[in-house]
Amino acid sequence: MIKAGTTLQLEPIHNDTFERYRCRVVEIGEEGLFIDYPIHTKTEKAVFLIDGTQLKASFIVNEQTVLMFETEVKGRKLSKIPMIHIHYPGEEGLEKVQRRQFVRVEANTDISIKINEDYFPTVTEDISAGGCAVLVRKGMDLKSGSNISTTIVLPMQTGENQYVEIEGKVIRVWEKGHKKVASVEFVHLTKKQRQLILRYCFERQLNLRKKGLLE
Repeated sequence: MIKAGTTLQLEPIHNDTFERYRCRVVEIGEEGLFIDYPIHTKTEKAVFLIDGTQLKASFIVNEQTVLMFETEVKGRKLSKIPMIHIHYPGEEGLEKVQRRQFVRVEANTDISIKINEDYFPTVTEDISAGGCAVLVRKGMDLKSGSNISTTIVLPMQTGENQYVEIEGKVIRVWEKGHKKVASVEFVHLTKKQRQLILRYCFERQLNLRKKGLLE
């Protein structure tokens, strides 16, 4: 299923900045995969990954579906080109995911977070059908692993606002410049909620492209 020449998308599992890299499978061995040095998708510069780095890797098998697996940098190999050795769990370790679920867009939309019976209004930094990053304001006691309730306002292209109430789990909290940001994973989404968020992300992408802010 995976073969030499396959392009992989890599994302650090502990990914505070939502960085993504791309690379190519050069060789496949019994001990894992050997890839060329990854390129940062935004800076287009080579990325150095230290041994032990844990990653999520994905590759496209058709226009709508990707296969994803968790991996780890095992070492390096010198051949005609320098390569990085990463773990490969085999076909039984692959997870099938709809490609559209990966769409994440930068968006500052209103969100209310319920913490210990108190409600805190804030804004998102970005959003996808899988979760969002939110600005942590003063007084918001958000900790990794906390379960929260959210109400997100999605301003649609039609001019209407869609209010989506979603349960979430705080994955990480970190400093970003002079502000604090938390990544939230959505849990127990209904099909309607997921479709609304996907629609919003799609419309937001189109809007950013029109403004020349997204390739």
